[in-house]
Amino acid sequence: MASVAARQGTFTGKVWKAFHQWYIYACGYRQLGLRKGDLLNEDDPDVVEAIKRLPNEEKDLRNFRIKRALDCSMKHVLLPEELWTKHEEDKMYLQPYMDLIKKERVERAMWDHQ
Repeated sequence: MASVAARQGTFTGKVWKAFHQWYIYACGYRQLGLRKGDLLNEDDPDVVEAIKRLPNEEKDLRNFRIKRALDCSMKHVLLPEELWTKHEEDKMYLQPYMDLIKKERVERAMWDHQ
């Protein structure tokens, strides 16, 4: 299966990109000021550990974004458009920590089975 990056020049790639952009907008999390990493389920032990490893400043920003989004949701309003999360800001900031945690878990399992 071809990657999305490889299909960008084709008609299918353009349709996929348009659908992807529409879907992100339809999800509505950017209109509430959230990022992708803010949406992860905190019942997952890897996510909990990744949040623990975040720098304090990033944890505070994450908590602020979540509380602000909850407040907007309770009031049934969206943030002003200038406060929406921009595409460039919407990165998986937890992903490097989660990758490291998964590698550590695999390594721990290998040591336990020796």
